[in-house]
Amino acid sequence: MKKMFPLGCAGLGIQASSFEQPVSLNEPSIAEKFELLQKAELWDFIDHIPLHADFIDDYIQGSQKTGIPIYSGYGCYVWGNHETEFKTNIDLSAAVGAKYHNIMMAAKDISRSYLSNEQVAKAYLYFYEYALKKGVNITFENHVDNWSEDYRRVMQVAELVQKQGIPFQLAMDYSHCIFKIENPVECHVSFQGSPDAIRKLDPFNTDSYADDWLNSNLVHWGQIRPAVPNGPLNMWASESSPWEGFGVDRPGRGIQYPFAQPNAGEWPTEVWHAHKLACTKEVIKKLIDSYLYNPESKLEIMTVDNINLWSYGLGWKYNMFQDSCHVAAYIRELYAERSAIYEAKQKLSVQDFVKQYRA
Repeated sequence: MKKMFPLGCAGLGIQASSFEQPVSLNEPSIAEKFELLQKAELWDFIDHIPLHADFIDDYIQGSQKTGIPIYSGYGCYVWGNHETEFKTNIDLSAAVGAKYHNIMMAAKDISRSYLSNEQVAKAYLYFYEYALKKGVNITFENHVDNWSEDYRRVMQVAELVQKQGIPFQLAMDYSHCIFKIENPVECHVSFQGSPDAIRKLDPFNTDSYADDWLNSNLVHWGQIRPAVPNGPLNMWASESSPWEGFGVDRPGRGIQYPFAQPNAGEWPTEVWHAHKLACTKEVIKKLIDSYLYNPESKLEIMTVDNINLWSYGLGWKYNMFQDSCHVAAYIRELYAERSAIYEAKQKLSVQDFVKQYRA
């Protein structure tokens, strides 16, 4: 029996928010976050590194007190203005024992020029080499506002990196693909109208981007955020011109969706549909199956990534951490089910496996 990969919770999502205390940019202390994780009895680690060296001891103490390790963290970088912040984050990761650092690289460099595939590959090699010396593994992510928002580029950059004899390690957050499905503006941002590129967003297609990345064994970190096609805008939070950062505030993009039905008035959209989460659940299944059926799978960790930012859950009045726990419980149960099916199939041919259940 193959044991499940470690499952962690994104630190930005650990808020026991409520109608009286909506999801906020003002976060609980790290000690409170560790306590919430411990009480839930669902989590193997926290995805969170300190913002500053002054907080290192608080993180270590919280981890030691609860027995919950710090495996991972993240950073958002602009090429040309990245070096100091990146090296600081890697040092902070090493200081608290984190082994993974996810990199979100902006689509444009410091001069506001779009990064080419060659430049992204060069950046990856730079980050990879420096982090490895500190005992930290990096991933690059498919993410809005990043070089990878045209999701076709992931495979292209991966090939450039692999030609240098270095593995390309992807953090796959498919919520950034799912919310674009059936959204003409978001599809144009990524693909400028290419029908085939748009079609591949759908994870139910056997040649989706998720399938491309899993079949190429690029995925080292699975990030799960509940999202739905053409996700409803977050009317309770505003972001400033998402693609440039200097415009008039507009509603947050809809990259997060409650996994469990919220109560009336707990989120900006009154109508909640369980069936819309089918794409999210399909991605979870594909990640699990790839991990089970591929003996060479590179998937090492998974996180649940409900977060408190503008295009996500900021301002919502549901319990965001509880919602993350619902996702985690679903992942654990689905893993048990898919693992049982995998084990049963190893003993029989495909035909005999199906035939045994005929009347």
